[in-house]
Amino acid sequence: MKSIIIYYSRTGRTKLIAQTLAKEKNMNIVEIKDKTNRSGAIGFIKGTLDSMINNSTTIEPVTIDLDKYDTVYIGTPVWASKITPAIKQILDNINLENKNVITFVTLNKNGAKEALNSLNSTIKDKGGKIINSFSIITKGRDIESLTKDIVKNLGK
Repeated sequence: MKSIIIYYSRTGRTKLIAQTLAKEKNMNIVEIKDKTNRSGAIGFIKGTLDSMINNSTTIEPVTIDLDKYDTVYIGTPVWASKITPAIKQILDNINLENKNVITFVTLNKNGAKEALNSLNSTIKDKGGKIINSFSIITKGRDIESLTKDIVKNLGK
């Protein structure tokens, strides 16, 4: 079974988790890059507001041939209990029909359930089949060790 991880990361935490998962499970990986500057406090506030009102964004062009993969992992940080505009945008542009999908969100504290519900609902609307979902509280944690534990729980 061939798998791919598609993710967006603003601070690098989701990126580290995606990279560790890809390495541990020998998967291909695609980073979604937001063309909107989301750095610093102003970028954080704008991103949060965009998430709250379900705005999409402009992302760097990326070609993903999902026909090569049985399972698609999709990862995003949680912003205001929502998925990020960049992940919303890529989901609007890929075909997940009949794909097994594992979703994950990263967060500091609250909003995982709401974000996963939104993410999973969007994927189901695109024809994807959610086979697993998980959230990772990253604040103050050793992300690499945490991710290796998640890999063990997902099975190799």
